[in-house]
Amino acid sequence: MKIINVLLLCLFAGVLSAGALKTDNPVRKPAGQVGLMSEPQSKKITRYSEMLADEKYAEAKSGLTAMLAKLNERDAYVQGIIYQLLGHIDSLSGNYAGAASNFKKAIDFDSLPNTTHFQMMLQHAQLLMLNDDHRGGLKSLQAYMNIVDEIPDSAFAIKANAHVQLEQYREAKDAIKQAIQLSDKPKETWYQLLLAIHSELSEYTDMADVLRILISLSPNKKVYWMQLHSVLFTLKEDKQSLAVWELAYRKNLFDKESDYLQLFKLYSYNDVPYKAAETLQKALDDKKVESNFKHWKQVGAVWYEARELRKALAAYEKASSFASDGDMDLTRSYLYLDLEEWNNAVDSLNNALQKGGLDDTKTGNAWLMLGMSQASLKNYARARTAFQNAIKYEKSRNNAQQWLSHLTTLEKKAEVAQETSSP
Repeated sequence: MKIINVLLLCLFAGVLSAGALKTDNPVRKPAGQVGLMSEPQSKKITRYSEMLADEKYAEAKSGLTAMLAKLNERDAYVQGIIYQLLGHIDSLSGNYAGAASNFKKAIDFDSLPNTTHFQMMLQHAQLLMLNDDHRGGLKSLQAYMNIVDEIPDSAFAIKANAHVQLEQYREAKDAIKQAIQLSDKPKETWYQLLLAIHSELSEYTDMADVLRILISLSPNKKVYWMQLHSVLFTLKEDKQSLAVWELAYRKNLFDKESDYLQLFKLYSYNDVPYKAAETLQKALDDKKVESNFKHWKQVGAVWYEARELRKALAAYEKASSFASDGDMDLTRSYLYLDLEEWNNAVDSLNNALQKGGLDDTKTGNAWLMLGMSQASLKNYARARTAFQNAIKYEKSRNNAQQWLSHLTTLEKKAEVAQETSSP
């Protein structure tokens, strides 16, 4: 019988728990006479139990079935044990329907000790659920709860899972909360189940609360940080969402390109351009994010927004190396004009015009700015050529004509100044 007890402990190891709800159910008194077994019957039970322990399932099942044929109603205790063992064999073989049926027969004999009887009732409910009979499992579980003296926290977790399978989410929520409340150390999987239930019910504030608990239990599980920042974003708590994802970054939990890009987007969305640029540039430099036109252009844009023009120019220059048209060089030229770096502006504008691929408006603007840069460098002849090209484009025509008039004035002043300075 010691082997039987060991098997029971293994089978129910995942069910028993420290936390329990005491009930007012009357103390169960088995109908059959507990422990009534002859010595030959005891020896056979021991032998078949050893076969079961040695995984000789077919031999054990054959012997136990043969024993049943020779028993009568006075052997209720022995029959209860045999059906219990047959249930174990079916369960270990993956035959959950057969296991449930045999456990039910053992339960119906009502002849085993309370602890074993109650455990079998709970196991019977689980087996029905494993066989996708969740309604039957819940009915069996309720019968167990109506007779047992203490309901373990795990029984409420089992109940919650069955309700989830039946899409009865509010009942599931009550059950899993009961399990968590009863337990001194609730399982992480229980909180995961509660999280899933809140998600099904669109209870985002509750989801955030559960995720904070899950993070405290497993601070290095990136998925919880990801879910929490996503839930907070859904709740329009944008700054908290950013703070959570930023903390995940500091904990070195990022392992995909999309993680870094998400943090970049969150910084940008929350109007923190400097941090956005710093984060994405470091990810690019560390080869965490692919170095390409799009990413370097994004870095340049947020550096510019942060008024870090030198860093923006460096990023745009890298973006330009990936570009097939002159648009990026044109963008760079705007910054050089802001900095009054006319030679760099000329180089950037020449590159833009040489690469081409610009629409008429941008092409006209490029010629116009080239003329302005050359004029600032007092290269008046080159400036005039650039302005004359700008006149060909409708959007830049008026400005180019005004500049040409102004250019004539500049040229005359230059001639006067030269004549005055001549000996």
